[in-house]
Amino acid sequence: MKKIIWILIGLMPLFSAAQEKTTEVESDLDEVTLFLQGAQVTRKASTPVPQGISRLVFTGITNQLDPNSIRVSASKNVVILSVTGNNAVLNNPRKAPIIRMLEDSLKWVEYELEKEWNTHYVLEQQESLLLTNKDLKGDKGLILIDLEDALIIYQKQLAQIKQGELDSKMREQSLNERKYQLQRQLNEFRKSNMQPSYEVVVTVSAAKSSLMETLSLTYFVQNATWIPNYDLRVDDLKKLVKLHYKADIYNNTGENWDNVKLTLSSGNPNLGGVPPVLVSQILSFEAPRTKDGYNEGLQYDKKKLSNNVYYEDLGDQAPPAPIANFDQKNTSFQFAIPARMKVVANNQAQNVDLTQFDLNGSFRYFAVPKIEEDAFLTSRVTGWEALNLLIGEANIYFEGTFMGKTLIDPSVTKDTLSVSLGRDKGVLVKREKLKDFCSSNFSGSKKKDVLVYEITVKNNKKEAVDIQIQDQIPVASNKEIDVEVVNNSGATYIDNSGKLIWTKTLAPGETQKIRIEYEVRYPKDKVISGL
Repeated sequence: MKKIIWILIGLMPLFSAAQEKTTEVESDLDEVTLFLQGAQVTRKASTPVPQGISRLVFTGITNQLDPNSIRVSASKNVVILSVTGNNAVLNNPRKAPIIRMLEDSLKWVEYELEKEWNTHYVLEQQESLLLTNKDLKGDKGLILIDLEDALIIYQKQLAQIKQGELDSKMREQSLNERKYQLQRQLNEFRKSNMQPSYEVVVTVSAAKSSLMETLSLTYFVQNATWIPNYDLRVDDLKKLVKLHYKADIYNNTGENWDNVKLTLSSGNPNLGGVPPVLVSQILSFEAPRTKDGYNEGLQYDKKKLSNNVYYEDLGDQAPPAPIANFDQKNTSFQFAIPARMKVVANNQAQNVDLTQFDLNGSFRYFAVPKIEEDAFLTSRVTGWEALNLLIGEANIYFEGTFMGKTLIDPSVTKDTLSVSLGRDKGVLVKREKLKDFCSSNFSGSKKKDVLVYEITVKNNKKEAVDIQIQDQIPVASNKEIDVEVVNNSGATYIDNSGKLIWTKTLAPGETQKIRIEYEVRYPKDKVISGL
């Protein structure tokens, strides 16, 4: 009796497992938080939950998810006992339209083939009946006219039957070829439509049955990102710069985001949240190297991995693993897209507008005529720290015309952010060498070169403009070379770099000239470079 009791006790887990009901759950994507690298996806599902322990299987999920990031939540009526996953399932939840079309075409061809087979069978039976009754007999013998009539009928009918069989055979051959083509195309599209997927198995316990229970499944995927970009629009120098903040969204996660609530976050969970730790920086004398390249004085615990490859044994001590922080509210900012969106998983950029700012700042032109004889319009923006800008490319529109691209880099530590708005042909800048004033002569053991340049700036615009012009005086790298500035037209001179900086204000139609003159002395038996 005791033996029977122990057997029953051992079988109880099996009975319990057999009583667990497994339900396949279809879920829909509801929310996506898109980071600078990766995305957090939330699915919602509604399903009946029976009393007791049951298993709910979420199907049709991308296999690109991080299994360690899976989280499942439910109402208070349901207790989640365990969450596991399976990465070896091929799933085809939705047929592509081309597959349905090919399947319909294949059914029609098979139907037409059945018709041809029936037609061929009827013709064969007619031929057999005709051949069976080909003997002409009668009580009074065979009359010639009856024979002629019989031959005509026999020839006509047999010819029609044979022609019908030939036509049916040709149609059947054409249909078989068409069937082969359709079947081959269908197999190819079915193969391409079948993608590796992931199943999440959730074991739950319910005190009482529920007709409809809502569950939430959240996980993290890598192959998604958003890249900030901007439109800078200047309609008039007397007006503010309009900054359109936009984003290019990329989804290559293997699943389409259909009708989802999309939030863009500046956070990056891949960076982790563990701060770095400084270790002691120890100085020591380097021991002589041996033939194998290792120092004799250092004791390595080397373990060979392959030919001439070693690693150092660190023992039980290992660097801390990075921890992904999904709560970025205090360390990042977010853009919540007001309308639900559809983002196809094709890794193609989908552009969305985020917000728009009127930038406070001043306009100023910038020119380096020694390199390029063009004036660049810049906007010096203040208070940009509150705009939550990220580094990104910006399209420039000046007075309604596309002027090119620039880069917005808010990582600078200055209070003023300088943004280039492109070239403006309304401000002319020219630099030329005044050869009549240049000279080269000798004095004792020295040679003296005198160089003179002139920069001309003209404002062809209808309003006054501020412009910063930069040029330079060469800097000597040898004490035998002496450089002396004769005339810099009141420039700010940076001695260690030789840079000259002028800040000018030009009235409408005004022209100003800047002269640069300097002397270079060096030994006459030397040839100087860089002049």
